[in-house]
Amino acid sequence: MEKIGIIGSGLMGTGIAYALATRMEVEVVVVDTSEQALKKSRASAEGFANRAVEKGQATKEEAASWMQRIRHSTQMGDVKGASFVIEAVFEDLELKRKVFAELEAICGEETILASNTTGLPLTQIAASTRHPQRVIGMHFFSPAHVMKLVEIIRGYATDAATVSKTKELCARLGKETIVAEKDYPGFITTRILSGMLDAALRCYEQGVGSMEDIDKGCKFAYNHPMGPFELMDMIGLDTTLKVFESLYEAFGERFQPSPVLRQVVAAGRLGRKSGAGFYDYPKKG
Repeated sequence: MEKIGIIGSGLMGTGIAYALATRMEVEVVVVDTSEQALKKSRASAEGFANRAVEKGQATKEEAASWMQRIRHSTQMGDVKGASFVIEAVFEDLELKRKVFAELEAICGEETILASNTTGLPLTQIAASTRHPQRVIGMHFFSPAHVMKLVEIIRGYATDAATVSKTKELCARLGKETIVAEKDYPGFITTRILSGMLDAALRCYEQGVGSMEDIDKGCKFAYNHPMGPFELMDMIGLDTTLKVFESLYEAFGERFQPSPVLRQVVAAGRLGRKSGAGFYDYPKKG
């Protein structure tokens, strides 16, 4: 059976692993340094599968087979032999470079190494490897097992064969793809989205409207499923801040991180994952 590795068992890593297991007959190896994080990831994937059964989208037998395809490990070496390894760790450049350097020592030259980065420079990530031609960006959107789009990003040295094989994998997952042909900060989607998020933050800072009305306005005026503050809470405010810092470094003043965003992150309110962000998310039950 084909093997695909996932590095990182957070929200994105879990969603990508589940998407792979439900669409392909493949062994999915999810790697994390934390046993607790892996247990949480397993429970989340089981929750996705149970909901699919409840909605009549799958039988109990199908759901059980999906979960059997997902293996969890604290050993990076367990991804050896994978055709693809998709990194989905925290949005930190040096951490990603460290992960890719480790993967370079473990995986064969035929393995494609992909990063789920939302906007960090892929070429700098690839530079930590000896074979940057097989490094590519695969930017999934949250929740990864539901959202249809994958943004593929070419690094400076990414070759055509790597792009082609990545498109093929996305097609097997039932995903639509777009290609960012140049490795510019924010790529296509994050750069455009960040402009909207920045405008929402400035409106709130300047008292133009309440957070609730800004969210409501964007949902009803633009037919968005959620407002910008709700979206930042779902993405994670620490991740959102990291993206703004990267864009600010590249493009200057127009992407300077909002003081309000910095304050909320400093207060430990990181969004849904921490139980509080711009909004509060009390635990159910």
